[in-house]
Amino acid sequence: MLLVSKQVREMRMETCRACEHFVTATQSCGPLVTEAFTDSKLCGCHMPTKTRLKVAKCPLDKWGATVTDEDLDAVRDMLENKRHYTNEDLVRWYNKLTGANRQRTTCTPCNNEMVKELRRLLQSADNERG
Repeated sequence: MLLVSKQVREMRMETCRACEHFVTATQSCGPLVTEAFTDSKLCGCHMPTKTRLKVAKCPLDKWGATVTDEDLDAVRDMLENKRHYTNEDLVRWYNKLTGANRQRTTCTPCNNEMVKELRRLLQSADNERG
């Protein structure tokens, strides 16, 4: 999963709790999503869950995603076109998506493990978005 740090999650939750649309009883942005939920800018999400995700953002623009759809598309494109990326590209994207602080390496097994983890994170992000 693409999860934010504890500090980012807490900051997001603090913002949500201060919002006039936050429902304390359900910990949600407006009413929880149901079949009857329509035409609202509110997301209806359970915020303790949503605020953990790097790809999540507030529908009222009070906080944003730390990993954007464009970032995910760039990583997907990089992995599909192997000849077009360098070790530096691989490490930069790996660090951004995972929060790690890896250094560039010529170790093939290490690079393959980063690629494998990025593919898993892309799949996870796709699943989180539904």
